[in-house]
Amino acid sequence: MILLQLAAAYLTLFAAGMGVTLLLLRSLSRLNLLECGCLAWLFGVGVVSLLLWIGGTLVSGVILQAIVTVACLALGVTGWRAKQRAGVIFELPRPSGITQWLLTIFVLLEIATIFFVSAKHTLGWDGLLNWEIKARYAFVNGGVLPVEYYSSAGRSFSHPEYPLGIPLTELWLYMWIGEAHQFWIKTIFPFFYAAGACLLALIATRISGRCWVGLLIAALFPFIPYFTSGPGGVIVGYVDFPVSIVYLTGLGYLLYSLSTRIEYPFYIYASCLALLPWLKQEGAILWCVLVALGLVVGWQQKKVRLFAVSILPGLFVIISWRLYLKLMDAVPPTDFSPLSVHALLNSAHRVGPICRTLFAEIESTNHWGSFWLLTGLALLYLLVLFRDTRSVVLAGAILVPVMVYSSTYLFSAWPSYTAHVTASMPRLLLHIVPTAWLAIGLALSFRRVEPEKQHT
Repeated sequence: MILLQLAAAYLTLFAAGMGVTLLLLRSLSRLNLLECGCLAWLFGVGVVSLLLWIGGTLVSGVILQAIVTVACLALGVTGWRAKQRAGVIFELPRPSGITQWLLTIFVLLEIATIFFVSAKHTLGWDGLLNWEIKARYAFVNGGVLPVEYYSSAGRSFSHPEYPLGIPLTELWLYMWIGEAHQFWIKTIFPFFYAAGACLLALIATRISGRCWVGLLIAALFPFIPYFTSGPGGVIVGYVDFPVSIVYLTGLGYLLYSLSTRIEYPFYIYASCLALLPWLKQEGAILWCVLVALGLVVGWQQKKVRLFAVSILPGLFVIISWRLYLKLMDAVPPTDFSPLSVHALLNSAHRVGPICRTLFAEIESTNHWGSFWLLTGLALLYLLVLFRDTRSVVLAGAILVPVMVYSSTYLFSAWPSYTAHVTASMPRLLLHIVPTAWLAIGLALSFRRVEPEKQHT
């Protein structure tokens, strides 16, 4: 029985996400079924969690669940009808040649392994006490986080100010299952891995023009020690990995917009911009990075108006969440001091130790192997050989977040700010790992990608 309930939860989520995806891509004549499925997962998570949050301000319990279910199904039906009216057809590209088939089978085996290992592994510290705890509190309160949770100093350890994208997705499973069963919410994160691996392969293939490149880096995707065994990795229920996949997707479609005249990549980019700040606080930083890079692309493509519209959903999410926290009188975070020129000047001496700690982390073979060395070589190759907008945007998407993340520790309120860097920097670096794999893949293609005339 519990499997049927879990299936219902996932089907409604996928229906909502597929509806959004079909509406965004309805201008195309052919749709990649695998691409649509991956995007449906990402957008389904966003739609369900936002509906639960917004609906929870008005109703709770079974009524809330029913309203969200109807809305999800309505989105799915609307998207399907739009597809039918436009005469869009699905297609599923197949590998060609023994190499592509072997790489495809290897990627599928990796996805199955991640599902299996996730089922065996327990949720990590943050997975339990920052994210799952919110889903549990909401479940026992009729699907809505109690007002007291936000303002209670005794619960400040769980960071009430953190966005609710993943906790409310976990809540959605709890509501359908009828109990707060941690085992089943562990299935959420392998779905992110499956979507991320497939999107990485699709984006790399589309930009490089070589299918083997996309399949190869998708196959290499999990071969980083920290990725599967470190705190914040894919199997411990942290939000850092989902953030990295949404960031990759937004950037990937932004890069693809450089080589096509059609507008749908900007629609996907805009949707990812809305998701990033809803998943994690650092998502707002990544939102700013993608907005800056989007401005560069929009200016070059003479699509500044389209770019301006694309940033509005994410801006709305950021402002709405900040206003909501203020209305709830949420306990202010204590990890960082308020931003000020005085605090910046007083912490200038931290720059050296922060940089040394960062470089020590990047050089840690126990965490990363030779991954960051490969990333640096790939970026150097792309920037020196091609010197095009795509290479600059890709380099900025990798380097700027690292610099901004590092600078935030100038305002760390921990007794030992270096301990703060050591504890959290590996998880923050995880945000750009899929994007770095994309850079490595494009460097492996060994050729300049010419602009395309149409979607392929």
